[in-house]
Amino acid sequence: MGFPFVYCVVCGCPFDIPPLDETLEDRWASDDPLEDDTKQWLYGIRLIGTTSCLEQFATPPFRMPKNESSIEGFVVSEPAEWAITDGFYFRLGQDPYRVLAYADDSSDVLLPLHENCLSILRRALEWRDELAPEPHEPFPSLVGVYKALCAQFARNRAESRRIAEATGFYGTGDYMNYGMEFDHDYCGAREFWAFEGWMQTRANEWYCNDPVNIPGLLIFVLGLLTETTPEAGRAVGNANERPESAAVTGAPSLQATSCPFLEGLPFEIMSLIVSFLPTSSILSLRQCSKALASRLRANQQFWRIQLLRGSAIPFLWDLGGLDKRPRAPEEQDGDKLARPIESGCWDWKGLAKALVRSNAIMKADETSLASAPWGLRNRCRIWTLVNDILTLPVD
Repeated sequence: MGFPFVYCVVCGCPFDIPPLDETLEDRWASDDPLEDDTKQWLYGIRLIGTTSCLEQFATPPFRMPKNESSIEGFVVSEPAEWAITDGFYFRLGQDPYRVLAYADDSSDVLLPLHENCLSILRRALEWRDELAPEPHEPFPSLVGVYKALCAQFARNRAESRRIAEATGFYGTGDYMNYGMEFDHDYCGAREFWAFEGWMQTRANEWYCNDPVNIPGLLIFVLGLLTETTPEAGRAVGNANERPESAAVTGAPSLQATSCPFLEGLPFEIMSLIVSFLPTSSILSLRQCSKALASRLRANQQFWRIQLLRGSAIPFLWDLGGLDKRPRAPEEQDGDKLARPIESGCWDWKGLAKALVRSNAIMKADETSLASAPWGLRNRCRIWTLVNDILTLPVD
């Protein structure tokens, strides 16, 4: 019957690049997917689990592979390999390890995922950590995510048994035959799982585009950035204000003030404090008092800095230098030709409002977002899936 394909527990995509099938009318647009740079990330694989389950799922003799985790008892493997003939076995060095199966007397499971999915997961964890309301409150960790995925695997097993008992057939059907199951169906990717491999259609190629290294990202974002009139720019703050003091207004002074509250802090200290805060915290701070709202101006310069720092939109961490890049001639018209983005008045707040809509970008269902790079659409999809994982119950 052959060997089953296995799919990533985070994004639901394969660990292999589907070759071009010239017999399909609805095949991928890539001339040669195997040579397409945007598909090579599918080969980057990691395994996560516990040291005990790693040993149990190894083919004897067991040799402890390189562990990139510093957490005792937890394993983030070195790069793993998988081939179509390996089925549920992934190789670390020359040694095969069984994934998606229970260890003896344990609920621990060895889980396969893409290296880029692990990278996005870690970014989401860092973002959650920054937004933790109190330093002492627990926030999700990579080990916590692993435990939540193991709990989901247990729920999958229970559902698989329920289906078998209800139908009277055991070992049939495709539920849980290729990977973990979720109610979200990997935002559509689950539909294309098959025993013989990923079902290739022109409409699903974007699911397999690199979500980290995205060609055309800055060009797409620049296309959403519009100019404002000089009058509007002055009303909300010029984009060429000093970056280090953009969010805070007032005369520079380190002298003590008669006001003992946050509103009375010297200009430089207030500016320094704000520079360490995520965007949402700054906006919340503005709502505390009229004085803070007047000092912490959410003007165009504020949104420019937050976007370029990666603070405004957590899944867009790579927009640094966007305002230094001149627009290409085909991206401009009239007097905009060859003018750097850092000159003039630009609607950075409007850009943030457009980019924060990850679901609309993923679906590319609006005219202004229809040209979103496939990698960005996939990043938005995986970001949604990762945040769903972070809310999974552990038991």
